[in-house]
Amino acid sequence: MISEILGTVGCGILSWFLLWNGWKRGFFSASFLEERGRFPIRWYHVVLVFCVYFASISIGAPLLALSLRAMLVQSSPIATAAWLNFLTSFLIVCLVGLYCLYIPKAIFGKLWRKDFAPPYTQDVQFALWAWIISFPLVLFLNQVLDLMIHLLFHVQQLPDQRAVQFLKMTFQEPQYFLLTVITIVLFAPLIEEILFRGFLQSFIRQHLGSKSAILITALLFSLFHYSPEQRLANIPIIGSLFGLALFLGFLYERQGALAAPMILHASFNAVSVLNLYFLGDYPKGL
Repeated sequence: MISEILGTVGCGILSWFLLWNGWKRGFFSASFLEERGRFPIRWYHVVLVFCVYFASISIGAPLLALSLRAMLVQSSPIATAAWLNFLTSFLIVCLVGLYCLYIPKAIFGKLWRKDFAPPYTQDVQFALWAWIISFPLVLFLNQVLDLMIHLLFHVQQLPDQRAVQFLKMTFQEPQYFLLTVITIVLFAPLIEEILFRGFLQSFIRQHLGSKSAILITALLFSLFHYSPEQRLANIPIIGSLFGLALFLGFLYERQGALAAPMILHASFNAVSVLNLYFLGDYPKGL
């Protein structure tokens, strides 16, 4: 317990230093508060894109599962689950992509990249800086909330997220591990950033401004990852994801391009996978 507390304190000090250094160097510039790049996104654009997502999960996934059971009769449950997760995510990417092509270009074009957005090289640069600053903070939030649960509820071991549980099961199956990594590192950031930062945050910004849009979207994004199976583990998962989501939303407003939060999100998930594979640990929020 003492070592965990000392580690948490050390992580907190590092987080404070990086946040302070980022502030001094102008990383948290508030120029985006000028409300640049407004465009006519409507509530039904947001509702429909989430309908596409949930329809893919509730209708597409069961149909894919039936097809896979017929084609992979002799395969292990891990193989079926890995292909199902991969193909379901790929289906969502395709259907959301088609929806984005269907809506007016004046909406999705500005949702993807606004007129004032800097070159893509700057998106990569600021996404990497955001990762350096946010990763220790997310880890600190996770550790603080873990300690709080341990002290208040005397819980020694919290259950893993379902994604983490399944990822561990694929460690001895290289091809299925690869499918799972692609799902976590590429498909999940692409889907979630289009839905939450692209559509939802852009819509909220039109009515409540950038600050409120970042906060509300971050809260909804973190609650989106709630699962009854995780029980008390939902607390550190949601808390740490909220911290990460604030950076994702800020980066989208700062850069005016979805590429920046997508890179940050993908980098975070990739490092989480590497931590889990090599060290057996991970920041919550895959």
